[in-house]
Amino acid sequence: MHSPALSTTHLADSDSTQGLGLEIAHQLKNNGAAALILVPRSDDKAIKAMEYLSPATAALDNCVIEFIKADLSNVEQTEAVIPRSILALQKAVNAAATTARGNLATTTAASFNEQYDTNVRAPFLITKHATQHMMEMNLERGIGSIVNICSVASKGGAPFILGYSCAKSALVTLTKNNAAELAPKGIRVNGVDMGWCLTENEDKLQSANAGADWWKNADESVPLGRILRPVDVAASVLFLLSGASVMMTGSIIAQRTLLTDDILEDIPQM
Repeated sequence: MHSPALSTTHLADSDSTQGLGLEIAHQLKNNGAAALILVPRSDDKAIKAMEYLSPATAALDNCVIEFIKADLSNVEQTEAVIPRSILALQKAVNAAATTARGNLATTTAASFNEQYDTNVRAPFLITKHATQHMMEMNLERGIGSIVNICSVASKGGAPFILGYSCAKSALVTLTKNNAAELAPKGIRVNGVDMGWCLTENEDKLQSANAGADWWKNADESVPLGRILRPVDVAASVLFLLSGASVMMTGSIIAQRTLLTDDILEDIPQM
């Protein structure tokens, strides 16, 4: 039980065909997951993800990968993800996110709602349907596991990510509330408060304002020598899904490269 391996495990991973979600899928596959349900935003992203995840020798690959295309800002499409997936679902990762910039003056009501649709409502719906399925399966206690990708911005956040910060704060609350409800059922719910990370989306946003080499300056600015990479966060997700964390629920791992909880010091103002 207390092992980081994921043999025979069947998982659903939202937004898993790019950036952090794709790296999480890669780590899960390499550590023995029997099957992965990946949720791409488009057919093109699914094709690129399959190319990245497929080994050079297919005969050595025992992991079944299924793609279920869905727009996770859409209620109907999000609710359809789990019922359409394979039957033996044991774990789920909510990695989908939108990180649109905007402060109090520039954030519109529509943009604010969009942040909640993807960053809060989608994890709520995925968790709701996934855990109902887990309970019907009568899994051994601790096997069922949900991991939500939260953010250090949940502690207040910088002014230019108002909607994102509010949504991630709500996701932390959702994580802890769900953990309290599902613990008696033997299902664990945890999260990762991700610090500043060199994801594809962050690279696009930062490059537009600070140039293509922004990450070099970012790396030099932190005590550990670099900001996070997707592989760092994926390792934490693997731990929380595996038997190595079987006695953890309602926990939020603060994964950051600075010695502070203050996101205002984590990301330069733009």
